[in-house]
Amino acid sequence: MARVLWVGGRFGTADIMTSALTIEAFEVIRAQGAQGALTSLPDIQPEIILLEMPLADFDGLELCRRLRTVTDAPIIVLDSDAHEAAIVRALESGADEYLAKPVRPRELAARLRALSRRAGFLRDAATDGHLVLGELEVDLDQRRVRKRGQTIDLSPIEFRLLACLLRERGRVVSHRKLMAQVWGPEYVDCRHYLRLYIRYLRSKLEDDPSDPKMILSEWGVGYRLEPDPLQGR
Repeated sequence: MARVLWVGGRFGTADIMTSALTIEAFEVIRAQGAQGALTSLPDIQPEIILLEMPLADFDGLELCRRLRTVTDAPIIVLDSDAHEAAIVRALESGADEYLAKPVRPRELAARLRALSRRAGFLRDAATDGHLVLGELEVDLDQRRVRKRGQTIDLSPIEFRLLACLLRERGRVVSHRKLMAQVWGPEYVDCRHYLRLYIRYLRSKLEDDPSDPKMILSEWGVGYRLEPDPLQGR
């Protein structure tokens, strides 16, 4: 039973959704306000966080940013704004997924199950949990990345995306495959998510993000992680 922390939301709607998720074998714990969520987080240790906006006592995106600094648990933002700009703002604040309200209970349960499945994907990505690509070292078990011995902080989504590319280094990975493995099969057509996080990864891993040598674009197809970045110099 996956433990879900639900933050915010009107009691009537959230109560209905909570009952539906409980039937689907999720343990849902409610935190009505931002302070309650931050205070209870260490004790609850949720596997997934549902952040329903707007919050009555705090800016929802700021709470998302604060939660991301203290937990690696996937964060799903629920909001009534379905515009791409709102989705991008949520992702930039640390959310893993964004769902526009109203959300059907069965759809939400399916998204939660997909997140639970993906939580175990990184541990299976390599038998010894350790991958090396030139100057880049990735410890899948500890979720640590180093380049030239220096630690690089990656968000959970950035880390999953890098792990996907590492597993198939030297080969082109299609947009659809990356979307399915990092976000889930229901997101295969949301390429703006992928473009945004490829840009984030390049900004952290490339010596010159404007002229990438490691994470290469195969236009119209996908992305490729270059086994030897020095080859392109």
